[in-house]
Amino acid sequence: MPNTPVSYPEAGGTKSTDLAPEISIDYVNRFTTGVRRLQRLLGLSDLMPVADGGTVKTYKYTTDIKDGNVAEGEYIPLSKVSRTLDQTHAINLRKWRRNTSAEAIQSKGRDRAINGTDAKFVSGVQGLVKADLLSAITGTTKTAPAGAGLQAALASMWGALNTIFEDYDGFGDIDDGAVSPFVFFVNPTDVAKYLGTATVTTQSAFGMGYLKDFLGLGTTFTSAKVTAGSVFGTAARNVVVAYTPANGSGLSQTFGLTSDATGLVGMTHSVVTTNATIDTLLMGGMKVFPEISDAVLKGTIS
Repeated sequence: MPNTPVSYPEAGGTKSTDLAPEISIDYVNRFTTGVRRLQRLLGLSDLMPVADGGTVKTYKYTTDIKDGNVAEGEYIPLSKVSRTLDQTHAINLRKWRRNTSAEAIQSKGRDRAINGTDAKFVSGVQGLVKADLLSAITGTTKTAPAGAGLQAALASMWGALNTIFEDYDGFGDIDDGAVSPFVFFVNPTDVAKYLGTATVTTQSAFGMGYLKDFLGLGTTFTSAKVTAGSVFGTAARNVVVAYTPANGSGLSQTFGLTSDATGLVGMTHSVVTTNATIDTLLMGGMKVFPEISDAVLKGTIS
């Protein structure tokens, strides 16, 4: 029997490009679009890329400014500005993997077995990022005066936030008139009780419902993760979105990740011949947190 030379990769082998790369592109774009929509609502000009394993530190400033009234020839006392460390956030690359069996593909079809379950997979990862945001917001210990009803509670918080941010440059100066300077987070049942039978248009961004310019006070996000009877708020620009790019340092090329220009997430599909399955691999690293921790307030609906 003559020897037949074999070159690698063998002809007819299934490559990653045969595994519907448009599936990866579709879900990468969906994830990024959701983040970009959230970014616009928060009035953020850009996202913050951080090298894998890097940290983001935020600081508190205290000032002691003298009145400046000094008689001619007299000693001028020093004014003082002190900076102390407030928060340290580690931004690490996170990795998720799911697996689809040959039997699932055979019985359900490739699109349903891979594409349909990938939708839930990406939605679950998105939920982790959303949970980070809500945890950072609802973990505050700073309070605003209570209000009798949702409208009064939000109005009270709006007044308290204006007082806090009056001396912070940039947080309330949003050039885009369509973006509210403040954002609020409430339980949807509290909104429903307030609205009753009124008609209101709700929209969605990154898996969260929101009401734009609600009551003329600011963009209001609704989530069941916010305890009923509580409201939270801060300046829109006080929310920072930092991430580890999934398309840098050769990562995308090495693992064949599909990503966009931002590198918020990278995704790929690959054949696992040892057990006749398809792996879905997703990589990314996002952290959402308030830049000024003392400027996130909790209010109560009394």
